[in-house]
Amino acid sequence: MTDLLYFTIIGLCIGCGYALAALGISTLFNGTGVLNFAQGDIIMVAALFVAVRTTAGSSYLVGFLEAAAIVLVACVLLGLLFVKPAVARRRDIDLIIVGTIGISIVLANLANNILGSETYRLRSPVTSFDIKLESYSISFDYFVIVVAAALLMVAFLIFYRKTDIGLQMRAMSADVDAARLSGVPVAVLTVVGWTFAGIVGTFAGVLLGTVILVSAAMGVALTISGFAAAMIGGLRHPYGAAVGGVILGLAETYAAGYLGTAARQAIAPLIIMGVLLILPQGILVARRIQARVV
Repeated sequence: MTDLLYFTIIGLCIGCGYALAALGISTLFNGTGVLNFAQGDIIMVAALFVAVRTTAGSSYLVGFLEAAAIVLVACVLLGLLFVKPAVARRRDIDLIIVGTIGISIVLANLANNILGSETYRLRSPVTSFDIKLESYSISFDYFVIVVAAALLMVAFLIFYRKTDIGLQMRAMSADVDAARLSGVPVAVLTVVGWTFAGIVGTFAGVLLGTVILVSAAMGVALTISGFAAAMIGGLRHPYGAAVGGVILGLAETYAAGYLGTAARQAIAPLIIMGVLLILPQGILVARRIQARVV
C-alpha cells in the first residue's frame, strides 16, 4: 500500500512537470497554430544551463535568471525566423514543422558542444528538504513543481480567455488569413507566442531538472512526453495539458515501479498512438462532443 501511495504522489508531481512541457506546446499551437517539435530542447537548454552554472558554484536563482534571459532571447529570434512562414501558414505548414525539427537538432548539438555531454542532477534551495513516507523520502522539489504548474496553468487560462491579446492569438490559431484581415498583428503575435513557449520552457527545465537527470540528450524524450500529454487533453486546451500530464506521469511512474524502466520509456509513444487512433481531438474535446450529442 505504501508503494502505491508513493508511486501515486511521485506520478502526480512528475505529471505536473510534463504538464508544463505540454503547456509550452499547447501555448504556441493555441496562439499561432505552430506545432513546436523543439519544445523539449528549449526545456533541455534551460535545465542544462542551470545545472552547469550551479555545478560551477553559481546560485540556483542566478542560474535561473541567466537561463531565462538566454532562452527568451533565443525564442524571440525563433519567433522572428518563423514570422514569414507563420503568416503564410496555409502554404508553408510543412516548412514550419520541418523547421522546428531542425531547430531541435541545432539546439541539441549546440548544448552538447557548448555545455557538454555530462549528466547532472540539478539541486535547488529546497532539494535538501523532504517528507518521509516509511522507507521512502519525497523531496520538496516535487511539490514545488505542482505549485508552479498550477500557477502557470491558471495564468495562461486567464490570459487566453480574458485578454485582448489572448483572444487575438486564439483567432490567429483558428484562421490566420481571417485574423490578419480583421487587423490582428500576426507577425507580432507569432513572436509573442514563441516568447511564451520560452517562458514555460524555462520553468519546466529548472523545475523538472531537480527530479530527473539533466543532459543534452533529454530534449527528444521531453518533446515526446509533452506531445503525449498535450494530445491527451487536446492541443487547443492549455488546461488539457494538466489532465494529460497527470495521466502520463501516473502511467509512467506505475510502469517504472511495477514493470521496470524499459516499460516506462514505452508509455509516451504508446499513448500518442492510442490517442491518434481513439481520441484524436483529446479527452476534453471528445467529452464535449459527447455531451452535445446526448
